Amino acid sequence: MGRKPDPERRTELLDDVVAYFLEHGIHQTSLRPLASGLGTSTYTFVYHFGSKEELVSQVLAAIAERHAVALEQLPDGSLDAMIRGYWEWNLVDDCLQQVRVVADARSLVRVAPDLYRPFLRSIRSALEVRVARHLEAEGRDRADAPIVATAVDGALTDAASQEVPLLDASAVAKLLDRVA
Repeated sequence: MGRKPDPERRTELLDDVVAYFLEHGIHQTSLRPLASGLGTSTYTFVYHFGSKEELVSQVLAAIAERHAVALEQLPDGSLDAMIRGYWEWNLVDDCLQQVRVVADARSLVRVAPDLYRPFLRSIRSALEVRVARHLEAEGRDRADAPIVATAVDGALTDAASQEVPLLDASAVAKLLDRVA
C-alpha cells in the first residue's frame, strides 16, 4: 500500500502554484512547465492533487478565498468608499495578477465550465454580498447589487487592461450613484 500524501507538503505546493499562476496566468498552463518552474515533477502534482484539473480547482479556490478576505477587509462606510477601496486594492501590482487570473478564467469558462465557473461565481458572489450590504446600509435596494457588481467588475477589467483606463474609481462611483 502506498504512502499517503503529506498535507503540509500539499499546502506548500498549493501556495507555490498559486504564486506561479498569479505571476504567469492560467492560460495554456501545462504540468511540465509548471513543475519545471517550481523545481519539482509532474508526478508530485498528480500524487498530491490527483489530476491537473483538481490542482487548478484548488488554486482557483485559494485565489477566491484571498479575494473574499480582501473584500471583508475593505473599510465600512459608504458604497462609494467601498468601491474606491476595492478599486485601489485591485489595481495594486500584486492584485493586478489576480485580475489577470480572473480574466483568464473568463476566457476559458466555455472550454472547461465545470472548472472555471465555480471560481467566477465565487469572485462575483463575494463582491455582490459586499455591495448589497452597503446598498442596504444606505437605504437603497439590495436587488441592485448584481448590476452594481457587474459595472464595477467591467470597469475594473477595462482599467486593468488599458494603459489609460476610460474610467477611474470616482467616475465609476458617480455613474453607479445615478444607476443604483
